[in-house]
Amino acid sequence: MGAAPDPGDEPDWRSAVTVREDPELTAELGHRLELASGLRSIGVTDLLAPRQAFWRWTSPPIPVSRARQVRLESGRRIHRVLATLFAAEGTLEVRVRQQGLVGRIDVLTDRPIELKTTTLAAGPEELVEDRPEHVEQLAMYCALLGQPTGRLITVVPHGEADAETRTMDIRLGNLAAVSSEMARRADGLRTALTEGKPSNLPRCRWFDRGCEYRGGPTCDCTGTEEEMDPAILREVAEVAAQPEVDRWLAPRLSEALRSARVPTVSRFRELVYPRRTYFDRRHAAASGEGEPATRPAHSSDFYGRLLEAVEGGPVGEVARLPSLADEPEEEVAAFRGAPYQARTSRAWTAVTPEGLVTQFPQYALELGFRCVATGTTTARTMVGYERASEPRDRLKVFEFRFSPVTTFARLWRTRMAGLERARETKNPAKLVACPKWMYEECPYRAECGCGDDPGRSQR
Repeated sequence: MGAAPDPGDEPDWRSAVTVREDPELTAELGHRLELASGLRSIGVTDLLAPRQAFWRWTSPPIPVSRARQVRLESGRRIHRVLATLFAAEGTLEVRVRQQGLVGRIDVLTDRPIELKTTTLAAGPEELVEDRPEHVEQLAMYCALLGQPTGRLITVVPHGEADAETRTMDIRLGNLAAVSSEMARRADGLRTALTEGKPSNLPRCRWFDRGCEYRGGPTCDCTGTEEEMDPAILREVAEVAAQPEVDRWLAPRLSEALRSARVPTVSRFRELVYPRRTYFDRRHAAASGEGEPATRPAHSSDFYGRLLEAVEGGPVGEVARLPSLADEPEEEVAAFRGAPYQARTSRAWTAVTPEGLVTQFPQYALELGFRCVATGTTTARTMVGYERASEPRDRLKVFEFRFSPVTTFARLWRTRMAGLERARETKNPAKLVACPKWMYEECPYRAECGCGDDPGRSQR
């Protein structure tokens, strides 16, 4: 490889970006924002183990071991490959939101499809007893959609390049009973979070199965708590194997896994902030640890209301776009077919379309990279203003157009080459400096040198 690209050699990406305000969509989503319930958002996965979800929300993040991170990355890789295989069959990662309950369905065709990886697949006769969380999760998606039948595809990896699948269709009885139990669990979790104690929550199914919070300074579970109500499981009317699906899927999955490669970057953020990425990776390699687990964002604030407005529309309005690139493995969420991002601001005045590029270049960069990955040319940013005095000023929707989008493809390659060269030379000096707003809380500021650069952008 030649010399690492100098930041000054990067293409003039700003000239390839135009931004306009979208008044029609601003008005539409603004109306939704005013009608938002403001309920704390609870994910379907939180309802599978509410007590564990309580600790996940309230306790400090637990560092992820390198071994576990490898397993998680392998699972995400299989998920991504599987979803790509189903891209022509349905819509990927559809967001569904009702009364503060949020689901993210892996694939939506004529029924919801949930994809799982495991070391041992259960058969139709053992599924409800051996994998109750898998059954409940799919049942909750069915209830959110009003669809009585869902499909569970379980993948058992055999090394990095082979896997077997087991597909089952699950038919449910009374969906109203499933919805009722979901609401009851969500109310219990919200109450526990408000009161700051989980005493009203059922015992976690993971209590004696390797729960990461058990035995730590936060978890006070004893194992004598009331067990989880099996109301949802009682609504399972039939579990039927689908061997014809497995015959179609298994060889295609194995072929796709053999051709997939390990990505150089795992998130778009790494392309936006390459110097921070360099130090993050160096620290992880030196410590032997993975990245710390992140705490879920609380959704009882203004940002939660904004997400409720964006995600609370028709089923399929917010979904994942299939990626044309091998990396990063991060999904690209889209609103009506275009990549989007939702942000909140405590500024007193709204930013102008021109100001988005000059004052907040990270918005354009991340959206531009997402467009390259998905073969799109337009994207949106929804900005909510917490301090706006008038309802009509609380939300602005901006549309980005990237022309030519190949400018961002060149920028992608330049920054990737710079990261590779920095790792080879152990010198990140030529990588683009991080913006000023990242400096104060950056753990690497004493060694990085970004703080000495007066030309960095503001948040």
